[in-house]
Amino acid sequence: MEESTKNAEAKKVNKRGHRPLIVAQSPAEKAHIMVPAMCSTAIYRLRGELGLGSCGAAIHWLVHHARPDLIPAPEPPTKTKSSKTCPSRKMDSVDHDPIPKPACMARADGDTPVSDFPATALAARSPVRATVVQASTVVFDTPATLDKAERLIAGAAAYGSQLVVFPEAFVGGYPRSVRFDATNPTEGDDGLQRYYASAIDVPGPEVERLAKIAGKYKVHLVMGVVERAGFYLYSTMLFFDSQGQHLGQHRKITLVASESAVWNSGGKSTLPIYETSIGKIGGLTCWDNKWPLLRTELYDKGTTLLLVTLKALLFFNI
Repeated sequence: MEESTKNAEAKKVNKRGHRPLIVAQSPAEKAHIMVPAMCSTAIYRLRGELGLGSCGAAIHWLVHHARPDLIPAPEPPTKTKSSKTCPSRKMDSVDHDPIPKPACMARADGDTPVSDFPATALAARSPVRATVVQASTVVFDTPATLDKAERLIAGAAAYGSQLVVFPEAFVGGYPRSVRFDATNPTEGDDGLQRYYASAIDVPGPEVERLAKIAGKYKVHLVMGVVERAGFYLYSTMLFFDSQGQHLGQHRKITLVASESAVWNSGGKSTLPIYETSIGKIGGLTCWDNKWPLLRTELYDKGTTLLLVTLKALLFFNI
């Protein structure tokens, strides 16, 4: 009697015209899985490779193979005959590539189309193994920071990396929460003086050491440093090739408010790219990457590897 009452209640329609959800559900039916949007393309491709009818079936298959105790095995796909078909409508092909192809566009300075870049260039290149370092600075101790950098580069080289990229201002340190205004006088506080002393000259002995490290371990190196030039400090990216050559540098252009109290803007004049054995590399620092035209300029110069340095998650306060 009680079960029939529940069934009768489930069939009732509420005031908005929707039927209520059925209360009785299996553990698999109760399970909810949140898939990040960035995984949608991979799920779509997996669906095509497995020949499944939907992305939901692909997720079911994936979760079952990762956690068979969580969800039962999916049923094998069955072919159903349809009595009516619409000849004017084409079904989606599992071999369809969901990634859109670049459209033909004109360069700003002429008539040469750029539709073949970067898709064709990327397809022709071999993969590059890279290591992205997430590490903190040895505060106010540049020699110790360089020692730490060499240990990390050695580990990356042992892993087989051809390219090693360090965070913004790894050498010298990112000046988070620096108090440098009228309400916080610097008398009696040598933090800023020590920070200035921790910066490096470009070129200089620290740059030469980084070049030797890159050559020793045969890696292309991108290092974020605090550059000292006269009375000014800059957030600078240094580029080195695997032969131990210092290729050049890029000074950060766009500064946030707190950075402006310590660093100076590098200006637009430093936006180079470098030809290396792993491709043409260029780079932008932090907020510089937020400006589409800066990235477009690097792409227009033929950059195949756009490297971006950001401040590390491990900060220190001066």
